[in-house]
Amino acid sequence: MPRKSFWIAASCILALLGLLPVLSSGASPASKEKVIYSFAGGADGANPLSALALDSAGNLYGTTSQGGSKGRGTVFELKRTSDGWKEEVLYSFTGGSDGGNPEAGVIFDPAGNLYGTTGLGGTGCQSTGCGTVFELKHNKDGWKEEVLYDFTGGNDGDFPTADLILDSAGNLYGTTSSGGKGDRGQCNSEGCGAVFELTPHENGSWEERTLHTFRGAPDGGIPVHGVIFDSAGNAYGVTETGGSGLCGGKYYFFQGCGIVYKLTPNSGGNWTEAAIYSFHRGAGGGFYPSGGLLLDTSGHLLGTTWNGGNGLGTVFDLSNSQKGWLQLNPHVFYGNPDGIRPTGRLVADPKGNLFGVTTAGTGGRSYCGGRGNKSCGVVFELEPAGNNLWTERILHTFATTGGDGTDPEAGLVFGIGGHLYGTTQYGGSGTCDSGCGTVYEVTR
Repeated sequence: MPRKSFWIAASCILALLGLLPVLSSGASPASKEKVIYSFAGGADGANPLSALALDSAGNLYGTTSQGGSKGRGTVFELKRTSDGWKEEVLYSFTGGSDGGNPEAGVIFDPAGNLYGTTGLGGTGCQSTGCGTVFELKHNKDGWKEEVLYDFTGGNDGDFPTADLILDSAGNLYGTTSSGGKGDRGQCNSEGCGAVFELTPHENGSWEERTLHTFRGAPDGGIPVHGVIFDSAGNAYGVTETGGSGLCGGKYYFFQGCGIVYKLTPNSGGNWTEAAIYSFHRGAGGGFYPSGGLLLDTSGHLLGTTWNGGNGLGTVFDLSNSQKGWLQLNPHVFYGNPDGIRPTGRLVADPKGNLFGVTTAGTGGRSYCGGRGNKSCGVVFELEPAGNNLWTERILHTFATTGGDGTDPEAGLVFGIGGHLYGTTQYGGSGTCDSGCGTVYEVTR
């Protein structure tokens, strides 16, 4: 199932004029990548699109969008053992009332329960369902799934594809990539998406509240990625379209280049949304944000864009000033040797170095294996170089040979010893077309 299909048509290479930031070094430090699990495409799952979560023992948890006993995706665990990593399917979705085809990952609560979303399934609407929020609880008999909320496709939205976030009171927050009350002509046939909150009650039920419905330009549209919080309780996120920036051109049906938005709680229990930054074409900046936000220790908001820069995507850095949020020098991807189309949420180490992935590689093509395309995505590191510039290092280049994974669609997580872990949608030793996907480890 294609990832984020709403704007794939907009991923053509767009040559931009303007100042270019520091060039990538392309240097490769001593690092090593290995596939720690290849999905076979059967009951074990296939085509993971999610980032991973870790427990206190360093075991990995995630989802697959396909495969499982019913072919509608799984929640899995990779357990660290003395004999290597062992996969266990914790739950297989049926695509019915329990949900189906999860694209987001899972998160833990303090009790060790898992929470996530499915893009389809549930009882809310349409024959395929509008998606769910689910919980997996562990007991002596294994893991039991419970649907906490069924999306209806109305004001609450539909097709949730983003990771959830849990606050200290036990409330869950997330987004739906369509639905809501938005201008359907600007976004898609179902609407422009929404931000929601789920609140638990003592009787075990959950109450959904829609915090904001996107309406398209000049507001945002299609919030595929989730939200993050600052220390004051404000939420931040991105939308793939909308805003005041003009992106027209051949793909004129995309209204706006995307925004960064802020949701501020007020004393009445409601939330106020504001577009704090609108992406636009030109001047070397990025547009069409392609991953969730990272809030660094300086209060900067960092993320990735699918287009812009040299046409092949950027890592952007937004700083709040007296004049509002300003974009500092973006890191630009050139396709050779540093990859194209960065995606997923960035992660940072204590030194402020950033780590992320691109979905494809050299040759300026947006699919793996095309003529002149020598790689199928990269794992990269960005080191601060002063004056708001970055030096890039390539930690791994994915390839179609040797059972390696291809087409990483989700960001990375740090594990034990500072190792990096992630998933690839395709590749590996499975028998699916183009491979069934992998979980990989990068040792620096």
